[in-house]
Amino acid sequence: MPHLPTCRNRWTLGVAALCAAVALGLPAPAAAQAVPAGASAGGPVCIDPPADPAVGLPVRLLALRYECLLLRDGQALWVGRAGRPGLPTVLLVHGLGQNAHRDWAETVDSLVAASFHVVTVDLPGFGASPPPALAYAFHTLSDQLAELLGHLAPGQRVHVVGHSLGGALSLHFTHRHAALVERLVLVDAAGILLKPVYAQAVASVRRWQTGIEPVDRLVNFVGARVNSWSSLLLLGRDDRFDFGPWLQRNPEVRRALLGGRTQVDAALSLVEHDFSAAIRETRTPTTVLWGREDGIAPLRTGQVLAARLPQARLEIIEGVGHTPMLERAVTFNRLLLHALQGPPPATRALQAPTPPGPSQGHAVCRNEDGAVFRGHYDSLTLQGCGNVRIESARIGQLVVERSAVQISDSRIAHPEVALVARDSEIQATNVRLRGRVAIRSDNSFFDLAGTSLRAQGAGVELVGAPSRLFLSVSDWQGSDFSGDAHFIWPRPAR
Repeated sequence: MPHLPTCRNRWTLGVAALCAAVALGLPAPAAAQAVPAGASAGGPVCIDPPADPAVGLPVRLLALRYECLLLRDGQALWVGRAGRPGLPTVLLVHGLGQNAHRDWAETVDSLVAASFHVVTVDLPGFGASPPPALAYAFHTLSDQLAELLGHLAPGQRVHVVGHSLGGALSLHFTHRHAALVERLVLVDAAGILLKPVYAQAVASVRRWQTGIEPVDRLVNFVGARVNSWSSLLLLGRDDRFDFGPWLQRNPEVRRALLGGRTQVDAALSLVEHDFSAAIRETRTPTTVLWGREDGIAPLRTGQVLAARLPQARLEIIEGVGHTPMLERAVTFNRLLLHALQGPPPATRALQAPTPPGPSQGHAVCRNEDGAVFRGHYDSLTLQGCGNVRIESARIGQLVVERSAVQISDSRIAHPEVALVARDSEIQATNVRLRGRVAIRSDNSFFDLAGTSLRAQGAGVELVGAPSRLFLSVSDWQGSDFSGDAHFIWPRPAR
């Protein structure tokens, strides 16, 4: 039976073992101040990186006015501004890669022309900003962005736009500092899904081709470095063991393994982080922009974000990958301005589901490949069927035997058992399962993202041969568990 690679898979190993989440806060001496690039202010300073001819972007963007901002904790940040202060402010937060704020090269002028005050930033260890004193931590980064905005846009509620790693950080920042944010735009946000699930998506791309050379070099470096480590060194014999907590307690080991590469530390910290609470509780109007062909942050991630954030909508940009602001700048800028200036998205309570229509009765799929089911069914049984898709469906009971199926935007509810699986593989995205037992599984694999389990008894009943469930940004209410579900079930041994 096909299954998601466990920690014996070398990429999954690298993500699971090396993501140490981190550092407990930094000292806070004096207030933030601006210092010239390269000047000494008793701490780290900003240094312009050399231009990369492979990328073709200038070190500085002509539209921006630059300064090096020294924060209270001693961190220096390279920031750029365009437009008139006092206008509505847009903070642009970049993703991985040494381009840093230059990823927004095609975005700044469009925002200025639309009467925005634009602020860009090189995150610590990226572009011209020096690396952090300690390991990457989202709460520290969020507080640094809040201090930056207090200096450059005092008293304002700002719009925050984040891409990839910066999208995940922007979500965390908005959750932590909701009073500072007017609207949030998430662009191909990386991470978010459970780390082995995200690692599987990453591992499916043998060689990165994002169109941004520093990103390609970085991610390919991580893959090569991880693939070179011995599984005996990192995992021992038990594929359920996760080295992350141990590395959290031993930052010097993490630094030795990563060779002091800040951006790798940032990437691995990203996939170690659980964003479930931020997604559930962030009520800021949010637009999710996604390239349909993204291989780094699969579209499925954007679909989960849009479905589970309390007030969000998803806009898909066709024919582009992970960097829509560079690959399809005109389309991206139009959608971005609509996200910032147009009507806000409806709250989840007002987003009516598509009616499933009249029941199609009891449907059966036997030994077929590629069958598609939509609409309303009293029950649906799959026997020996591969590559099945169930989309926007309402089903009384789903029985899956010796089959592989992808389920999206659907509801399955039954008085007894909602979903019965034997010798099968199930991927579910934005699915609700209701019953006395939500799932009964025998020798099956589940990849559940944005999925809700509601059961009067056990949420998951495991019978027969072992099964494994990977739950990302999901929720579970049953006699066996209640709360956010962002973990592997059965729970791995510690």
